[in-house]
Amino acid sequence: MYYSLASAVLLFVCILVSSCYAQDVDNTKTCDITKRDDINLTVNCSRRNFDSIPKWPLEINQIDKDGHVLITFFNNSITNVTEVPAIPGSRIAISFKHNRIIEIENDAFKNLERLVYLDLSKNKISGDVLRTEILRGSYNNNIYNNIALETLNLAHNEIHSLDRYLFQHTPNLTRLYLNNNPIEILDHVTVLAISSATNLEVLDLSQTEIDNIPVETFKSLKKLQQLDLSGNKFTMVPESLSLIGISLKFLSFNNNPIAELNDDSFIGLTNLIELEVAENSYLDEVKRSTFSPLKNLRVLHLCHNRNLRYISHNAFRGLKDKWTLKEVYLDDNDLSEISPDLMPWDKLDTLGMTGNSWLCNCDLADVVTRQGAGHKFKTGEIPFCAAPLRLSGEYITNITLSFCPTFDKTFSNKKRFSITSLKPKQVLWSIFGVAIVVCIGIAIGWMVKGIKSIYKKKIRNQPVPYINLNSNSYA
Repeated sequence: MYYSLASAVLLFVCILVSSCYAQDVDNTKTCDITKRDDINLTVNCSRRNFDSIPKWPLEINQIDKDGHVLITFFNNSITNVTEVPAIPGSRIAISFKHNRIIEIENDAFKNLERLVYLDLSKNKISGDVLRTEILRGSYNNNIYNNIALETLNLAHNEIHSLDRYLFQHTPNLTRLYLNNNPIEILDHVTVLAISSATNLEVLDLSQTEIDNIPVETFKSLKKLQQLDLSGNKFTMVPESLSLIGISLKFLSFNNNPIAELNDDSFIGLTNLIELEVAENSYLDEVKRSTFSPLKNLRVLHLCHNRNLRYISHNAFRGLKDKWTLKEVYLDDNDLSEISPDLMPWDKLDTLGMTGNSWLCNCDLADVVTRQGAGHKFKTGEIPFCAAPLRLSGEYITNITLSFCPTFDKTFSNKKRFSITSLKPKQVLWSIFGVAIVVCIGIAIGWMVKGIKSIYKKKIRNQPVPYINLNSNSYA
């Protein structure tokens, strides 16, 4: 009896455990639907151990046709993106970030013509996988419909090149992320692909190992506003950037092996608002008129360049009368001195200068005290003096150098020379000095004239010897 009872209990426990396990397994294969409000809805398929595209839950059919739907497949084991089932909604976003994708089938997104956001980053996608057939809508009346794609993230893959027709059916593409791919060279077909996306506003080419951008890349990108070229192999700022100078607002040029910036570096970028030139280990000099073309610049990040030791006092030449800069960050460079004439420091809203070896001299005191730069530092970000030794470790806002005449407000401004400002004594001495010089000149003139006269008389009075050619003595 006890044996039968024990067997029954054991059987019940096993059934309970099995059912619980089965339920857990089933949960890992089910996407969750979260309705944030009447319009926005999330279909969470992340971390479910999916290796293929699942069917949608039945509740998905309750989505309003005007709804906004986010579908996440983050951190699964999908290797092949097959045809994605249709889903209601006017704007659809899908993320396949951090899977193992090596293949995408033709017409994978044909059921999602309202797909506006597609994230395929951190996979193993090669350029051969990215064909025009994968980014197109359904086939009707002998043509393929376009899809509404606006943002495409292809970062952190294995892309070397792009199909020239990849964006043929994505006319609304405005943001393209190609960063952290081993592109190395923007070949002809890749240039054709990028330039065909004529509505691009954001382009990320950072960490792609490129060192040049062909002119053809930007000829058609008249709407490009944001460009990231960080972490590449540029030894100079590409000249081709001038083709997008009217539209470009933000440029990131960090971590490139560039040695100097000069008056050709940013030519044509007249509407640039924010510029980042940071973490460039080889950059050691910013020359005259470097920033002169940047007539609308508001934010400048010239920081974390560990060998930058010199900025020309004329780096902003021509801009000081029409000053637009509000934020300047010069932190963590190798600067020790800065010119008071570099910029109108009092017109800044924010200034960063920490992490440099500042020599607290009269020029720096002028910048910080008289021109008011000391009031532009953020709280807790006030630079220190590195030299002279007696000021080492002091905040640069605390320096008071008594031998600097700029701090003595009793000094009057220097006036230009004027004859009316001379005193009578000074006028007399001036006349006396001129008279002496004239007299000496006259005396020297008479002396020279006398010497010439004596010399001529001696020459004329000396007899001239004659020789008789018929004389026998000559023979």
